[in-house]
Amino acid sequence: MQDVPYVNQISDLPEEIKNERIVLIGDKYMYKTNVVYVGIELNEISELDTSNLTYTLDFYLWFRFQGDLNTKNIEFLNAVEPIQLENPIVEQLGDQTNHLYHVQGKFKSQFFTDYYAYQQYELGMSFRHNDLTNNNLIYVTDILGMGITRQSLLNKMQQGQILAMANAWEITNIHFFQDNVHKSSLGSLKYLNTLDQQVEFSKFNISLTIKNNQFTLRGRLPFYTSVEMAFFSFIILFILLQAEKKFINLFKYVWSLQVVCVLALLLVGEIILLELLAFGQNGHLRYIIIIFDLLWWITPAFLVNLIIKNFIWRPLEKNTEQPVPTVVKIFITFIVYLVAFFGIVAFVYDQALTSLLATSGVIVMIVGLAIQINISNIFSGIVINVERPFRVNDGIKIQLGKVFHEGRVVDITWRTTRLLTDEGYVLSIPNSVASEAVIHNYNYTEELCQSSVNIRIDYAHPPERVEKILLDATLSTDDVLKNPVPTCKFKKFIDWAAEYTILFYVNDYAKKVSCNGAVFKRVWVHLNRAGIVPPVVRQEVQTFQGIKSRRLDEASKPMALLHEIDIFLPFSEEIKTYLSELMRRHRFVEGESVVKQGDDGNSLFVIVEGVVVVQVKLDDKKVIDVARLGAGDFFGEMALFTGQKRTATIITMTETTLLEITKDDFVPLIAKQPEVAELISKVLTQRKIRTQSKVDSKPSEKDLIYQEMLDGVGDFFGLDNHLNSEKNM
Repeated sequence: MQDVPYVNQISDLPEEIKNERIVLIGDKYMYKTNVVYVGIELNEISELDTSNLTYTLDFYLWFRFQGDLNTKNIEFLNAVEPIQLENPIVEQLGDQTNHLYHVQGKFKSQFFTDYYAYQQYELGMSFRHNDLTNNNLIYVTDILGMGITRQSLLNKMQQGQILAMANAWEITNIHFFQDNVHKSSLGSLKYLNTLDQQVEFSKFNISLTIKNNQFTLRGRLPFYTSVEMAFFSFIILFILLQAEKKFINLFKYVWSLQVVCVLALLLVGEIILLELLAFGQNGHLRYIIIIFDLLWWITPAFLVNLIIKNFIWRPLEKNTEQPVPTVVKIFITFIVYLVAFFGIVAFVYDQALTSLLATSGVIVMIVGLAIQINISNIFSGIVINVERPFRVNDGIKIQLGKVFHEGRVVDITWRTTRLLTDEGYVLSIPNSVASEAVIHNYNYTEELCQSSVNIRIDYAHPPERVEKILLDATLSTDDVLKNPVPTCKFKKFIDWAAEYTILFYVNDYAKKVSCNGAVFKRVWVHLNRAGIVPPVVRQEVQTFQGIKSRRLDEASKPMALLHEIDIFLPFSEEIKTYLSELMRRHRFVEGESVVKQGDDGNSLFVIVEGVVVVQVKLDDKKVIDVARLGAGDFFGEMALFTGQKRTATIITMTETTLLEITKDDFVPLIAKQPEVAELISKVLTQRKIRTQSKVDSKPSEKDLIYQEMLDGVGDFFGLDNHLNSEKNM
């Protein structure tokens, strides 16, 4: 019973008394209030739509009460569509009555709409009686009828798997409660005297909290822990950015920590932002979550590409000294972002990849037919980079049709291979053509470049001697490597000569053409020194006799050498004849030392035949080769003209014949022609600059060196007064 506070608010008091909603006790009017016990047993929750927060409930609903009550006349407040209850199963025992209903319908969540938690939703159901206000009816939870406590009911629901989507969700809380709901009287005659025209009804509610049971850090980290992590991650990232340039040797570790800090900031930043925007009506919150979901795929894809760039491509290029082809970098980057795209489609937008691939099949086919030539080039480029028949910076000769093109590979793109030819232009070759062409790689499999020249010699000369002379000429060429050792082979006879092939290596394909020319020049010098000239075609009618060959004894005579060495050109024929008679002939075997660095000496040597290597010992005891000399070259000029100690060690590379001139042979000549000292000084200056540049790679002061040489020559030969008078003039 409840007191009627204002009897005058009852529009039809006799009718209410007649219907036993109000009773008169003594002189007081009292509301007759029915206390109804409500029980619910959930059977299934299905068809959850997290975007609209709708779901389908299947449950049993019962009412236990005394007296007579129309329990069917209720309204489900959060039902998507009105639900009409069927006739109940009625059970009576004494003055107790129980009505049981089976209810199934679609509902919309209306619980705690002012708060949003990540992957957590409040589901439930609420109803009220249509006619009886809270003055005449109050709903209470039938704990006795359900026979369980809240915790035991929660365990029962979890074990019973009432969630149809049990693999993804779990019930974390359940709550039954009663409260009041105010409704407008809508001008009803029964409530005309009611204040504010608001009618209060008793409402019964069931609320369930469900949560996605998939493991995510975003759903596990507490808010305040996330704030602390954000603060420390920002501080650490700032310190690492400042230390990045100072600790270059620790780049891998610093960069790895930076990646960890960035991912940590992305994680806690999302948690903090979602928590701050969780309260209140925020229609953009769902879009913010989608943006972070996209970032969780795009950011790792970006970081993976950076990892590949810093820890795979760069070390690979450094170790191989070859750039990684651009087509390979683009292909790997495309694969990484493609995986991220499929992940976004499948996990962010919940779309099946099979349907996506099926839908895009027609588009792929159309595009594929349109760009099939480019696709062929792309896959050919991939094959080229996998098989590596040639690499960037390799020197190659490629056959296109009947034409051969020779040059250096400068780039391998996704569509073409670019070749810098010896003529200086860039030739772009489609990868599909390059992969099927006949290619000669000068750098494969070593980094060195092999080259060859063919020489034709009159077959009257013994092959063994010709091969030695050609090898001497090749070894005396500066750019030719002595390891691997050059080889010379007697290839074949032709109608009018014998053909020899010289094989040698250079350390850079760019030097190949110039080195071939240098080898030809040295071959000419050595052959000429040996008295051998290139043959001419023999015909019945001789229209051109060519150059008359000198006999070997004539070519190797001292007088012939003096005529061809630049340092002796200023001398008269009389002086050259005088020197030629005094020159001494020496023969050295392979590997023998002619002079040693630091020894005293006063003679000059002219190479008649063979090759020698000039070696200099540095301060750190390291010995380097600074030059190779062949037939027609000379050495020891510093000792002869200035009296300096030997500045280098000379070792024969092949069997070598030398002619020697001493200071005693030169003194009378310098005394007669003092002006020769200046020419000798110029030649000495050029040779010293050349040697010094190979030793320390520093620019030389040419004028200073020349003056030092001139003074040295004058001092050694006692010409100070003459040279000083020449400078003063």
